[in-house]
Amino acid sequence: MYLNNHTYYSLKYGTISPKELLHQMLNAGVKTFAITDINNTTALLDLLRITQKQSIKIVAGIDFRNGAHQQFVALAQNNQGYLEINNYLSQQNHLSEPIPTQAPPFKNTYTIYPLGAVDVTSLQANEFIGVNTSQIHELRLGELKHHQDKLVILQPITFRNKRDFNAHRLLRAIANNTLLSKLPKTEEGKPEDIFYDENHLKEVFSDFPLLIENTYNLLESC
Repeated sequence: MYLNNHTYYSLKYGTISPKELLHQMLNAGVKTFAITDINNTTALLDLLRITQKQSIKIVAGIDFRNGAHQQFVALAQNNQGYLEINNYLSQQNHLSEPIPTQAPPFKNTYTIYPLGAVDVTSLQANEFIGVNTSQIHELRLGELKHHQDKLVILQPITFRNKRDFNAHRLLRAIANNTLLSKLPKTEEGKPEDIFYDENHLKEVFSDFPLLIENTYNLLESC
């Protein structure tokens, strides 16, 4: 259910430590979640180390972004997938080029695009479109509701509370070398990018049961 989660290793964006994120998941009884820091995989080692004696599974991924703008989320299906996404990240860093809109043809990785970024009919077997809780009305009114087989829940977890969100805004102002009062909304996350328990997410997306099933299946197949 949790495919897009950030720690403070999402530099100048995230606010939660890996340990705090893990405790949040454990306290909610979550069995599997993905760690998808922005253009970064550093938190994975910390999480794997502190979960050695815990009954919880961590899926490796990366949230590929240009600044605050999400291009796509990549989830490694296995070790080869982890190598794929890290190699791609290293390549982009070496070239000093923006992350493109289209993901490369990964072979061992799931790619999830944000709602509205791509045409659903162009998706490959390992590609999906993610929908968050604030987009449920858009989903109900649009044509994507007829393509549930290619939809998953992509609800970001970046903050625990309003204090975290305020700290995030300060980080974004620093990243953009601007005053907090002049920080564009497009360069910050959303206050609702917080943890919601599974029952709440199931209720929000109750009209789209296949979407919920797809989300679970993606995590379990990694």
